[in-house]
Amino acid sequence: MVMEIAYCGLDCGACPAFHAVERLTVEERQAVADNWSKEFGGTHTVADIDCAGCTHEGHHAPYCESDCDIRKCGAEKSVPTCAACADYGCDKLAGFLANVPDAKANLEARRPA
Repeated sequence: MVMEIAYCGLDCGACPAFHAVERLTVEERQAVADNWSKEFGGTHTVADIDCAGCTHEGHHAPYCESDCDIRKCGAEKSVPTCAACADYGCDKLAGFLANVPDAKANLEARRPA
């Protein structure tokens, strides 16, 4: 199975919102919404718990849709992931990757030779 990677290198498949409508019951989606509301603040609803993956058209998790500067940049530059960007390692990405070593490893594995 091919791993679905976000622009930033996160494994979309590890996120409970990735295709949640297809995989989770309404009750399971409600549990994720309740957890996100506690963990990230604000109010998350069952409708928030579905995402096509940040590199694809369709619905995205609320943060990814409106607040993620890395996603916005990747979409504007039309790159499959940040690994393919000429500006790879930019300040925006470097700050994020410093805290998420798995995402960095995913991107490094996809860097052109």
